Amino acid sequence: MYNSHEYLVRCGDKTFEELPFDGGDSFCLCQSFYVPLYHKTYETVGKQEIPFGELAMKTFDLFGGKYKKVGMVLSPQISVRMVQMARSARFKDLTVTDSCEVFEEDPAVQFAAMTLRMADGTNIVLFRGTDDSVIGWKEDLDILVKRGMPSHQLAVDYLEKTAKNYDGEIIICGHSKGGNLALYAALACRQETRDRIRKLYNLEGPGFHNYELYATKAYLDILPKYEHLVPTASFVGMMLAHDNDFKVVKNAMHLGPLQHDLSFWQIEGSAPAYAKGLSLQGKLNNAFLKRLTAIIPEQYYDSIEKVASGLVKGMGQLYLTGLVQNLGSSVKGVVAAWRALDPSVRQDFRTAFKGTPGAVVGAVRDVAKPAPEKAPAEAEAAPAEAAPAMA
Repeated sequence: MYNSHEYLVRCGDKTFEELPFDGGDSFCLCQSFYVPLYHKTYETVGKQEIPFGELAMKTFDLFGGKYKKVGMVLSPQISVRMVQMARSARFKDLTVTDSCEVFEEDPAVQFAAMTLRMADGTNIVLFRGTDDSVIGWKEDLDILVKRGMPSHQLAVDYLEKTAKNYDGEIIICGHSKGGNLALYAALACRQETRDRIRKLYNLEGPGFHNYELYATKAYLDILPKYEHLVPTASFVGMMLAHDNDFKVVKNAMHLGPLQHDLSFWQIEGSAPAYAKGLSLQGKLNNAFLKRLTAIIPEQYYDSIEKVASGLVKGMGQLYLTGLVQNLGSSVKGVVAAWRALDPSVRQDFRTAFKGTPGAVVGAVRDVAKPAPEKAPAEAEAAPAEAAPAMA
């Protein structure tokens, strides 16, 4: 087993004709895509096709030829991985055919997507996860309290544009929020587009507002091509109404929250190194988050969103890096923003989360309680009924 760095050392000299695209490649691409590859390098992307290697090295030049950390909570290995890929026979000649970025404050939108084309005509669509921006983190909360968000439709539109402009099969990859967008786009696109999807990699993306999408024909259509991969102590991937068809990947990091970083995900050959199941921490996370989602009444969603919007504006910062550098003034701004909220909104916010301690206790009990054994007839029927029963 090895991480994405060692994977590129071992397999970076092999083309996709020699070694077909696999999960290890999705780890590398999603990790490198956190670097702002396009708008700070070539303004012609989307009009002129550019080799990935050339685009990545141009970005590296803009970094002053130094490996640069691209965010406070993002792995410092991201720019290292980008350069490693740019110099590899496997990735350098992938053609960047299109890219898109949307960044808006109200409503919160932090969206980025890119399309790369393989030599055999297969299109790889990447959706970026949450970056260093405060807006991006605000949008993450919107996934919880809103039935839909602008980035969902942007993802569908982007996938459809790719399908319209380029022939061939489609591989979709996304990490974190990008995984959520990848799955949503695959489920909400036209059937004709969905039929062209060869593989969908959702790398620890959170779930949706409810289970409705998992009961659709579109989900059953995509399921044979779908890999929802999570680390052993997954937290983000256990959030909200998520599918139960996830696979667990071994991780070199023992501290649960840091397992979200793709740098620690393990690979065997070119495929993910699968674990037997979630660790105890992962099971507790899953049980707790299911309970927490269930106990927050929908009537308080609007107040939660108002609190989040107010606090984000009160910070007075666009990026988490700036928040840390100006922590004193940011904290004062957050306190002032909280006090400026309508008292009823503040009370709703407190009430919405008052059941959190009970959710923690309930999660511990859920994990400690042995699962009931299924009767033989029930066990045989379960696989066919699994997806529809999630509604």
